[in-house]
Amino acid sequence: MKTVKVWECASKPVRTMDAESDVREVVKAMNEHKVASMLVTENGKPVGIITERDILQRVIEEGKSLESTKAKDIMSQPVQSIDSNTSIKEACKAMTTLRVKKLLVLKNGRPDGFVTIADLVKKILSLHNEQLEDWEKAVVQAWESF
Repeated sequence: MKTVKVWECASKPVRTMDAESDVREVVKAMNEHKVASMLVTENGKPVGIITERDILQRVIEEGKSLESTKAKDIMSQPVQSIDSNTSIKEACKAMTTLRVKKLLVLKNGRPDGFVTIADLVKKILSLHNEQLEDWEKAVVQAWESF
């Protein structure tokens, strides 16, 4: 099986919010861009990540205000990242070791996308399906040659 790199299955582009943004702004941006997470930045540098789950658990469930709660107050940190040229096998290992479901993908040290467990599973399944199709073609050709 060919070595597949993380960049081949990462979701792009990375959507960002300033750490001082209120959670209502974050929710609005997530809806607008149809994303489940946002990279939180401070002075242009990644400092955390906010997911839908963070908003549900750290704002809604706790009864906090969307307007007075800042992104920096609920973000997960530090941001766990991986180089875009890393294999998806290594990405799976990293997620397991770090106990995370999502990694920031860096290209030349800059944010380039996110890769999730779901992205990796989809890619792995598509590779297995391709292999099965190749085997099926080979068997059919062999059968038809008789």
